[in-house]
Amino acid sequence: MKFPKHLKVSTTTTGTSKVIETEDGAIATGIDIKLLQLLAEKLNFHYTIYQPKDGGRWGTLYENGSWTGISGMLQRGEVDISTLYSPVIEERMTVLDFSLPYYTLEKTFATDIPHPQPNYTVLLLPFQWDVWIALVTFLILPILLEQVVFQRQHVSKPFTNLFKRQPLEVRNSVKRRIMYGSWLVFQTIVRFVYTSVILSFLTVRPIPKGIKTIPELAEAVRKGTFRFYVPAGSLNAEFLATSDSEDFRTIGLAIQKNKWEEILEYKNEKIGDGKAIEGARAIFHIKYGKPPFSTVSVADDSFGIWSAGVMIRKGFCCLESVNTAILRINSGGLYQKILDDEAFQQQYKLFSRKLPDTGVRKLGIGELSGIFFLLMLSYVLSFLILIIECMHYRWTKEKLQM
Repeated sequence: MKFPKHLKVSTTTTGTSKVIETEDGAIATGIDIKLLQLLAEKLNFHYTIYQPKDGGRWGTLYENGSWTGISGMLQRGEVDISTLYSPVIEERMTVLDFSLPYYTLEKTFATDIPHPQPNYTVLLLPFQWDVWIALVTFLILPILLEQVVFQRQHVSKPFTNLFKRQPLEVRNSVKRRIMYGSWLVFQTIVRFVYTSVILSFLTVRPIPKGIKTIPELAEAVRKGTFRFYVPAGSLNAEFLATSDSEDFRTIGLAIQKNKWEEILEYKNEKIGDGKAIEGARAIFHIKYGKPPFSTVSVADDSFGIWSAGVMIRKGFCCLESVNTAILRINSGGLYQKILDDEAFQQQYKLFSRKLPDTGVRKLGIGELSGIFFLLMLSYVLSFLILIIECMHYRWTKEKLQM
C-alpha cells in the first residue's frame, strides 16, 4: 500500500520537544521533531501537529479502559503517529503499536550538585572518622599506661609535649623509654601525614557526594528530606509503586501520596534544594551537560532501561514502511548525530562559562578561613580560661586570708 501523503502527528512539550500554539496551528521543535522530519523526508509525507487537549502528555489509563494524552488520541484514531521520546511498554500495546526501536531510554534521576562543605570542616577531612577514633585512642593510651603502670608522672605531660613540642623528661628506665619512644615515632608520622594531606584539601574545595543511588534516594524520601518528582502524564509512579523492589515501592507510594508530578521541561540549570527529578540519562546529559561541566548531579543507578519507539495508531496502513525507515536511520547513525549535536551545543555553552585554569594556585584567605576560625576560637577559649583561673586564684587567696 502506498504511504499516505499527509499524517496527523501528536506531540507535547517535554525535555525532547517544545510546542508553541499559534493562530495557524502548533509549531514544534526539538529532538523528537527532527526525528519526525527524517521520517517525513524518507517516506515523503507532510504532517500536521496536534497537542493533547486534556493535558495528558504521554497518557495514563482510566478505570474504564480509555487513555488520556497522546495514547488516548492514538486509541481514538485522532492522530496517526507520535515521535515523542517514549519507552516501549506493554500497558500501551493494547491500544497502539510501536515501531522498531530507534534508541534506548534509561530512566534515572538527578539532583542539584551538593553545596561545598564549610571551610572549617576541611581540618577533619584528611582522615575518616574511624581513623580519627583510632588516633585519639592511641594518643590517650600512653596516658593510661602512665597512670596504671608507672603512676608517678603527671597525666597531662604527654599532651603538653604534643602541643608545645618540648622534649620529654624521661627517667633512666628502659620501659619508659620504649613507651615514650614508640609514642613519639607514632605522633611524628601522624603529624607528617596529616600536614601533607591537608594541603590537598585546602587547594581543592571538597564537595559532598550527595544522593547517587536508588537506596539513598528511597531513604531520603522515607525521612522526608527529599521530594522525587516524575513527569506528569506518565506511568512512572505506577511502575515504581507496583515494583518488587522495596526501595522502588517506597518511592512510588510517596509520589502517589504526595502527588509529586509536574511538567518537567528541564530548562532551569538548578533543580531545587531537597528535590530530585526523574528523566532519561541521555536527556540529562543534553540539557545539563556531561561531567565535569554538568550543572546537576546525575545518579549512578537507574530504574531500568527500555527501548524507545515511534507510537503508531492501531490499524495504520504502513507500519512496515516506518520500520524500514527507522532501520535506515539507525544504520546511518542519524538519530545519534541529532543527540550529539544537541549535547554539543549545551556542552559548549557550559564550557564557555568555565574560567580558564591558571595553573599554580595560591592559597588565599578563603581556603585558610577554617584554620583561622579555629585559631581565633582557641584564643577566645584560652582567654576565658585565663579569666577563670585569675578569678579562682583571687577567690582562693581571699578565702585563705579569712
